[in-house]
Amino acid sequence: MLPAGHRLRENREFRYIYARARSHVNPLAVAYVLKRRVPAGQADSAITGCRFGFVVSKKQGGAVVRNRIKRRIREAVHDRWDLLHAAPCDVIIVGRKRLHDASWEEVLRAIDDLMVRGGVMAQSDSQSGSGAR
Repeated sequence: MLPAGHRLRENREFRYIYARARSHVNPLAVAYVLKRRVPAGQADSAITGCRFGFVVSKKQGGAVVRNRIKRRIREAVHDRWDLLHAAPCDVIIVGRKRLHDASWEEVLRAIDDLMVRGGVMAQSDSQSGSGAR
């Protein structure tokens, strides 16, 4: 699980990010990435680091299916946590139905692709550390 300071939870934060963020689409998920500005003199890690929110629509299935999709996305982000830039940004990852049946390697590739295109992770970083499950 991600540290509490790195999780998005409030509805107003999600609405703000949806309205202003750039979206990046992958067949397994969609990422909304919003770069934040940190006021000078504030170096709190909860403010300067990336914050993540995970969303799965009710159209994807019942609670069991939705929670499984969210768990897979969270675990993939957690596996890549050390590779992510410490730049201040907010990221919402919206899981798609196909993510439920995808292999673990496909999930990791999708998250890598979205993080690289969103500028949250460097291209060369995504090649290292990919573990099979």
